[in-house]
Amino acid sequence: NYDPATKTVYAWANTKQFKQFERLGISYKVKAEDNEAYGIVMSNELPANQRMGPYPLTFPLSAYPTYADYEQQMQEFAINHPDICELVDIGGTTEGVAGGDKRLLFVKLSDNISTAEAEPKVMYTSSMHGDEITGYPLMLNLINYFITAYKDTGHPDHFRIKNLIDNSEVWINPMANPDGTYYNNASNTSVANARRANANGVDLNRNYPDNVAGPHDDGNPYQVETQHFMTLAENNHFVLSANFHGGTEVVNYPFDTYTNHADDDWFFLVSKEYAVNCQNDGPSGYMDATYANSQWPGVTEGADWYQVFGGRQDFMNFYHQCKEITIELSNTKLIPSNQLVNHWNYNKEALIEYLIQGTYGFQGFVKDAVTGDPVEATVTLVGHDAVGSHTVSSLPFGDFYRPVIAGTYDLRFE
Repeated sequence: NYDPATKTVYAWANTKQFKQFERLGISYKVKAEDNEAYGIVMSNELPANQRMGPYPLTFPLSAYPTYADYEQQMQEFAINHPDICELVDIGGTTEGVAGGDKRLLFVKLSDNISTAEAEPKVMYTSSMHGDEITGYPLMLNLINYFITAYKDTGHPDHFRIKNLIDNSEVWINPMANPDGTYYNNASNTSVANARRANANGVDLNRNYPDNVAGPHDDGNPYQVETQHFMTLAENNHFVLSANFHGGTEVVNYPFDTYTNHADDDWFFLVSKEYAVNCQNDGPSGYMDATYANSQWPGVTEGADWYQVFGGRQDFMNFYHQCKEITIELSNTKLIPSNQLVNHWNYNKEALIEYLIQGTYGFQGFVKDAVTGDPVEATVTLVGHDAVGSHTVSSLPFGDFYRPVIAGTYDLRFE
């Protein structure tokens, strides 16, 4: 990240990249908070009186989960609430397929969990960079909050959450790179050595096909984690999504290359809404990073900040017509455990309201005029859409969903 005011570059590197950099002879400083974990408490280190609830974890989380507690907790959500909750395992990680036990796990929430419905699918995933894990416990908190508020008719947020779960299909993956998060810890009980890359040393957020740079811009084959997420996106038309990172506090919207998205105004609207909710619920200075051309503190268009090729955000937007943004949750990537509850409180409202945006906009069905059978179609806003911004109708219902800024549009179905 380049700061033109101070003429300094803030960079992250793996071992190989850092050795190459050192050969350039450029002076540098190392930030301790990006390389040294402090104040980290794991779920198995909590005193017994804090581990006495109905679940392996106690909510909201005040410690980082061990992998075993995380996996069991995801299973318990589904086991205890099978009417609205399903555990979806999309595949093993690099270590998982090599004989380990790590998996890429989603909780899917819906009012008719065992029945496919014509409703928008929305998705959250966190920590594809394994050392950026503020979002990891936040996603677990969010799953628990949704289940609790939905089931408790007296909960102050019951009606809003019930409306979301009844009218959409919510997918949440708290941990997208467990190999990186539990790196160099055979028991998977510590995140103190967490690193950005996966077990192969590959940055997963540079490992996707890119609409500008093409395939394999990072010079690596698609990692198993990348392949599993690509298959998930191919098999499910997600209308809206976000992936969570850390290292600054900003909402980043597409594109990450120097191409403006046709829905710039919509992306700015929902990104600003997220940032403002955090600013309202957090302390002064939270979620207010400002980068070049920022129209609002805490919001940036990706390429205005810095270019990324092979990122998941642009992949989802261009190739799968899913409106995905990237949310950086904390200046420190691995925040002390005593800050976890605070960050949940800063982000809770923003997390809920962003998903609700996936239920707005144009919605409908495309069917054969003679037979009434559902049809897969491209749905375009004439004179508006460009660079993959259209949407599609999908089987088995032929339903389509198109969040967009309020206005009058001509729609073309083909």
